Amino acid sequence: MRYTFFAILGFLWIGSVANAQSLTDWTAYTSFRSVSGAVEDSEGRIWMTTNGGVLVADGNEVIKKITVIDGLTRLDGSAIAYSESMELIFVGYLTGVIDVIDATDFEVTHLTDIERNNSFSQKGINDFYISDNLLLVATDFGIVEYDLNGMFVKDSYIKFGDFSTAIAVNAIFKYNETLYLGTEEGIAFKAWEDDFSANSWNNYNGSDGYSSSSTIALGAFQNVIYASTTSDNFTFENGSWSQNSEFGSNIIVDYSSNDGFLIALSTERIYYKNENGLLSNTFLSENYGSTLTEIPFSDEVIFGTINSGLGILDISNGNISYSSVDGPYVNFFEGMKFIDGVLISGSTRSSSRREEIDKSRGFYIYENGVWENYNEIITPEFDGVVFRQPFKTTASGNYYYFGSWGTGLVRFDKNTDEIKLFDETNSTLRGWPQDSELYPVISGLETDSNNDVWLVSRYGDTPLYRQSPGDDDWQSFEENSAAASSDLYENLFIDSFDQKWIPLQNAQSSGTGLLVIDTKDPEDETDDVGIKLQTGANSGNLPDSKVTVLIEDNNGEVWIGTARGIAKFIFPEILIEGSVQERTAQWLINEDTSAVSRFLLRDINATAMAVNAANEKWIGSANQGVYLLNAEGSKILKRFTTENSPLFSNSIKSIAINDITGEVFIATDVGLISYQDIPKRPVNKMDELKVFPNPFNYDKNEEIFIEDLSGETSVKILGVDGTVVNSFQTTGGRVSWNGKDSNGNRLGSGVYFIVAVDSEGNSKGVGKVVIVK
Repeated sequence: MRYTFFAILGFLWIGSVANAQSLTDWTAYTSFRSVSGAVEDSEGRIWMTTNGGVLVADGNEVIKKITVIDGLTRLDGSAIAYSESMELIFVGYLTGVIDVIDATDFEVTHLTDIERNNSFSQKGINDFYISDNLLLVATDFGIVEYDLNGMFVKDSYIKFGDFSTAIAVNAIFKYNETLYLGTEEGIAFKAWEDDFSANSWNNYNGSDGYSSSSTIALGAFQNVIYASTTSDNFTFENGSWSQNSEFGSNIIVDYSSNDGFLIALSTERIYYKNENGLLSNTFLSENYGSTLTEIPFSDEVIFGTINSGLGILDISNGNISYSSVDGPYVNFFEGMKFIDGVLISGSTRSSSRREEIDKSRGFYIYENGVWENYNEIITPEFDGVVFRQPFKTTASGNYYYFGSWGTGLVRFDKNTDEIKLFDETNSTLRGWPQDSELYPVISGLETDSNNDVWLVSRYGDTPLYRQSPGDDDWQSFEENSAAASSDLYENLFIDSFDQKWIPLQNAQSSGTGLLVIDTKDPEDETDDVGIKLQTGANSGNLPDSKVTVLIEDNNGEVWIGTARGIAKFIFPEILIEGSVQERTAQWLINEDTSAVSRFLLRDINATAMAVNAANEKWIGSANQGVYLLNAEGSKILKRFTTENSPLFSNSIKSIAINDITGEVFIATDVGLISYQDIPKRPVNKMDELKVFPNPFNYDKNEEIFIEDLSGETSVKILGVDGTVVNSFQTTGGRVSWNGKDSNGNRLGSGVYFIVAVDSEGNSKGVGKVVIVK
C-alpha cells in the first residue's frame, strides 16, 4: 500500500517557485497530466514521461521536473525504461532521439544514432526492452540494439520473418524465453536465445486466426498470450488464436501481470483478472487510460491517464484515485493576455477529433503562481453543455471573456467565479451561414475604452457584435460597406481610439486585406465609417493580403503582422479620414544596410506580437521562433529558436508580457515557456533605486540591473568624486548596465553612485553599487 499516501493527497511539488526566476532565465509552464509511461527506480522513485516533460516522484512528493530547459530533447517522450545496473533512465521520442538521464544526479545526455539515420523517414521510438547490458529499441522501422556498456549501436534489424521490410514495431514483450514483437502487420516471435536474423522469426497474422492489423499491446497470464490490435482483442491458448470478447468492445492499449492478476487497460476501463479467472473492471469516467506502468504491483496498480496524471487502482475494492501536479490542464495556449498581473488564456482552436481529448481543451487563469483550469471534464458549470476550444480572450470590469471555436462565448466573473455561457441557444450570436449559423466561431474578441466588449463571429452575416458591461444582450452589426461582398470578417483588434481593425478573408480562407472602421456612436449604425486596406501602393501598402496579428505600441502606433512581413501605421487616428499617405503602411526598414533585404523580417509569417515596457516588440512566427525588435523596428535585438535556446518549438501561437515583472510568456504549439526579460513597468515617481547584484564582481557577474525607474529616464554613473564614468538613456522600469565606462573599460574597485532623472526633470532616483575588479 506504499502508494496510497500520494494517491489520496495528490502530488506535492516541492521545487522552487517561478518568483525565484533570475533575469534572462527561462521557466517552463507545462502540463504533466498526460502520462505516456512510468518506471520505478531502485530507490522506489517513480519516473513518468508526460507530454510536458519527465516527472520524478518520491512518495507523495514530486522531487524533480525535467523539461527542455533541463536538457531534454523534447517534452513528449513516447517510451521510457530503467536500467537498474546502470542507474539510467531512457526516454525515447518520435524523432528517434533517446535521452539518457542519470538517476543519481538528473544529468541528461543524448543518443542520436537513430535520428541521424537517413535510410528511413519515420524513426519514432515506441518501446524499450532491457536485459542485462542489452537495450532493445522498438522503432518505426524495426529494432535497434544498443550495448549499454559502451552506449553504442550494436546492430539493427528490419526484417522479421515473412513480414515486410522496415515495418514499425510498436511493442516488445518477453515471456517464457520467447521474444514477441507487436508490429504493424501482426506479431513476430522467436526463441530468446536465437539470433535476430530474418529466418529466426515466425509470424502470426490474418492467415492463422490472428490479425494483419497493427498490434499495439502484448501480455501474458497463466500461459495465455494476450494481444490487441487497433480494432480487436485476441488470446493465444493451446496453440491457436481466437478473438477475446471478455473486454467487450473496449480495445486494450496495455497489459500487465504478476502471479496473481492480469491487468488490462483500455481508454475507458481498467480490467483485473485473478488466478481463478474472475474478471472485474472499473470505469475510468473521463480520466481516460493511456498506459500501464512497469511498476511491480500486488494490491495496487498504477497506470497512466490521458488527462489526470497517474491512476491508482485498489484491486481489493475496485476504487481508483488520481494524482497529478498543479499546472495548466493541457499544453495548448492561444489568446494569452495579462490583466493587472493575471494571465488569462484559451487553449486551442483546433480539434483532436477525439471527444475525450477535446473535452479537456478549456481556458486558464494564472494568478500568484496558481493555475485555475476550466473545462468540460472538471468544471461543474459545463455539465450538460458543450464549451471547448476557446482561443480568444479579453477583459472588461469584473469579467474575463473567452471565445471558442463553434461553442460560443464564456463570461467569467472574477469576483464570484460565476460562469455565463453565450451561444446560439440563448443569444443572438450566429455563425457562418454556409457552414452552420448554430456554430458561432468567436474569432475576434476585444474591449473598447468604455469597457464595451466587441466580438467577431467568423464569416457571419452579422459578423460584429457588442455587449455593454453587465448586459446579457448582444447588439449585432452588419458588414461595413467599405468591405467587398466577398470579404468575410476573420479577427478583431481595437486601438486606443476605439477604431476596429478587422482582418478580412474570403470563403477559401485566403486573405483579402484589412478593414478599419469607426463605429462612433455604437447605437447608431448610420454614422459608421470605414476604409479597406490592401497591398497596393495607393490602397494601404500592406506587406501581404493575409493579416494575422495586430498590436498597438506605447507610442500609439499600430503594428500589423501578416503572412509575409510586418508593417506599421504611425498615426492610426487619422487613417480613415486622411489622405492616401496617411493610409500607407510603413514597412520595417533594416538599419543594417548590408542585409540581403532592406526590409526587416520581410518574409516572416507573423503569428504573435507583444510590446514590452521599453516599447520593444516581441514577434512570434509560424516556424522561425521568436524575435525581439528595438522600439523602431529597425534592428533584431534577440532571436530565440530551438537551436539556440530552450524554446520548445519554433511554431509560436501567442505571446503575452507581465509588465509588472517583465516576464515574457511564449506559447508554442507544444507548450508554454517564459523568458525573464529586463524591461518592466516603470514607477510613477522615482526615489531609491534597486541595484543588483550588489556587490558586482566582473569574474562572477555579467550585468548590473537597475530597477524602479520611471518611463523615459536619463541614467548617469558617478564615481565617489562625482566624475561621470558612463551615461545612457532608457525606457521602462528596469535597465541593465555592463559595469563598464563609456569607452567599454572595466572600472576600478569601489563604490559608484547611480543617478536617474526622468525626461521631464520632475523625478530623480539614486542608488549605489560596489564594484569588485
